[in-house]
Amino acid sequence: MILPPYVIKIIDILSSHSREAFAVGGCVRDLLMEKPPTDYDVATSALPQEIMALFPKTVPTGVKHGTVTVFMDGVPVEISTFKGRDNGQGGLHEDLQRRDFTINAIAIDAKGVIHDPFGGREDLEKKIIRSPLNQSRERFAEDPLRMIRAIRLAVSFGFTLHPTVTESILDSHELIRQVSIERIREELNKILVSDSPALGIKLLLDHNLLAHIIPEAMPMVGFDQHNKNHDKDVFQHALAVLDAVPPRLNVRWAAFLHDIGKPATFTRGEDGVGHFYGHHMKGQEITRCILERLRYDHKTIEDITILVGAHMTRFARFRNANLKKLVSQVGEHNLQDLYDLQKADILGSAPPFDFTSLNEMQAEIEQILHEKHPLKIGDLAVNGHDLMEIGIEPGPDMGKILHALLEIVLEDPQKNNAPTLLSLAKELAKPS
Repeated sequence: MILPPYVIKIIDILSSHSREAFAVGGCVRDLLMEKPPTDYDVATSALPQEIMALFPKTVPTGVKHGTVTVFMDGVPVEISTFKGRDNGQGGLHEDLQRRDFTINAIAIDAKGVIHDPFGGREDLEKKIIRSPLNQSRERFAEDPLRMIRAIRLAVSFGFTLHPTVTESILDSHELIRQVSIERIREELNKILVSDSPALGIKLLLDHNLLAHIIPEAMPMVGFDQHNKNHDKDVFQHALAVLDAVPPRLNVRWAAFLHDIGKPATFTRGEDGVGHFYGHHMKGQEITRCILERLRYDHKTIEDITILVGAHMTRFARFRNANLKKLVSQVGEHNLQDLYDLQKADILGSAPPFDFTSLNEMQAEIEQILHEKHPLKIGDLAVNGHDLMEIGIEPGPDMGKILHALLEIVLEDPQKNNAPTLLSLAKELAKPS
């Protein structure tokens, strides 16, 4: 294995000052798996202060944890003091022993010599996630996020968890409450866009982690739908839909959460058939709570919540104006996610799989877009400045008037001209 020149330069500079240095962790693992590393990390016997003194461009990204980011040839590289090094003690062996998993506990020097004291290469060949010396419990106590990371690595690489890892997570799952929600969110993102997102969620459930991370999902587990259109419980259906959508974060989240409102809205008719009236609306409410707690940005929350609320629209017999309202409410940028979600929802239900309504809806929407119908406030023939010129003050009332004009235009595109809309605006602005 050959390291990039900028990494070799860093190792050589440290070595020339009598400091040990090795490329370590995920970059070595990726090289052994013949995958291009996204970044490189270096472990060294040098202390942070020494690192910053040796390199002209540094950022103290985690000095209290022994980590400094060095810019070499314009590329950032994290350099960390050997784990466990106190008062000059602790070397590469102890550093690797204290890493999360054996596949990340492999080092390589500038000459390409591999240091693998804990069998990481063998575990790569066997496709096993295991901690050095099988000390998972100790590693999870140091950083409980590693419990989720173990599952993320397993589903990302198609590996299995070693029994000692599973046992340690089951014994330590409550420690996940100590981890910041932002760090948990980033691991969840990686699980959701992996090749096996449903397996990832199932492993989180089986290891008692899902109840801490997304407790709102627990009522779905084992919830019988009592409906011939569904041959799976709500949770298993959600997992089937999750696996059937493309690996885009928004639609993956929407797939998992699209029926999360079903347990709260369940009713059963006299014939014993289950119904979930309004579950998409309840689902929107629950989805928003989950995503806000996980501190996603506003746009991501809005887009995913919109998808959850709109996932039933293929069943409606829309008039043309209502389809335009759907596009206006969902947003053109969300349409492909909506189509993919609805297709996956069909595939995750009981056969036969009928795509007729979905195909019809999609064709009609594509026709609307092709004909360039006005669909949003920005498409109106008037704007806020025009309304100000006829005496309407900026503020909430102006916003309400613009939305009312859009509703009128969605019903009748012929009215999307300035004279007609300004006349309507004057009427709308009159005190009731």
